[in-house]
Amino acid sequence: MKKAPVLLISLTISVIALASSTITPMNKAFNSLGELLPYLTDESKFKDKKNEETILQHIKEIDQAFKVAKHGELLKKDIFAPSLALIRDNISNSREAFLNGKKDYAHWRMKEITNQCLDCHTRLPSTHPSSFQEGFQFIDSKKIPDAFNLGITYLIVRQYPEAKTAFTRKIDESFLKSDIKEVMPSLKQLLMIHTKIMKEPEQMLTLITHYETKKGFTQADRELFKSWKERLAVWKENPATKNPLDTESETSEFVVKSVKPLFSKDDLYLGKFDVDLLMVSGLLSNYLFENPESKLAPEVLYWIGLSEKYLRREEFFGTGDLLLKECVRRYSLSPVAKKCYQEYKDSMEFEFTGSRGTQIPVEVKKELEELEKLLNKRK
Repeated sequence: MKKAPVLLISLTISVIALASSTITPMNKAFNSLGELLPYLTDESKFKDKKNEETILQHIKEIDQAFKVAKHGELLKKDIFAPSLALIRDNISNSREAFLNGKKDYAHWRMKEITNQCLDCHTRLPSTHPSSFQEGFQFIDSKKIPDAFNLGITYLIVRQYPEAKTAFTRKIDESFLKSDIKEVMPSLKQLLMIHTKIMKEPEQMLTLITHYETKKGFTQADRELFKSWKERLAVWKENPATKNPLDTESETSEFVVKSVKPLFSKDDLYLGKFDVDLLMVSGLLSNYLFENPESKLAPEVLYWIGLSEKYLRREEFFGTGDLLLKECVRRYSLSPVAKKCYQEYKDSMEFEFTGSRGTQIPVEVKKELEELEKLLNKRK
């Protein structure tokens, strides 16, 4: 099984810094996730029998927090994100698998929940309030000495100016220590904030221009910066960046001109088009949030899911797999559902392929079979 991405680890480290007296169910859920830190980041600890009672207690607390969450109506409207019911299913599946000794699967499910929650918060329109923002008042920066982890903490409570300040500080500290490998993770988070969330490609252009002349970057890094700058310059002139997608005709035209050509490229895995993937995910997510009943919903879900699928492999937070699955469940009668299913199936094969070959858990195989049955009903 693939190792947990560094951003997932950093998120969990950061969340533990929130006070235990958080005042909303969502804050309680994230606090419990923070308590699971030693077990999510070290799979051997997650599987250790002596830790079973502690892990089960925290999973139970997370389950209870989501059951009383008050933002169910938001998630019903916000159909670009997996539903609250889906999150609850993931928690339930993880707990059941853990009790039955299937700890590999339970560990993977818990990581998915963590990733899913942060991704949802980064794909909401930047001006939309979120219940988890209340956690901002409980952040004690003195308890989070690492600036990257502090940046992730601010990011998840949607305090973007503070997050940018923290990531910038981490970059500057890394240069002072000549620790260049620590620069790119923070730079990627700044890229996500300025593109996917804030739609400010010109500000990211300025940042890259400032940092790219610094010593220590590899040739591959500098080539990536060049690609990012080229793509940021293109998006700077794209009308959708300044004026959010509003109508179905505008969105259809955007998909034809800016989205479909992107996925005809063979080198999306190389990071050269991260800017495009982030912008596409952000713009389409915002559109579907504001237009949940759009006839384009299945197609838009597909393109968001596909974008996030690539971004996740570049160590950006993303729930592309869950969005693709949601596409099949919600819109099994749509021709697009078949494409969503195939992409989701490919992702599961990738996720569970390692040195010992492809070993998909029984639970995931069962889920794939259920999704396929939904498609067969359409036939």
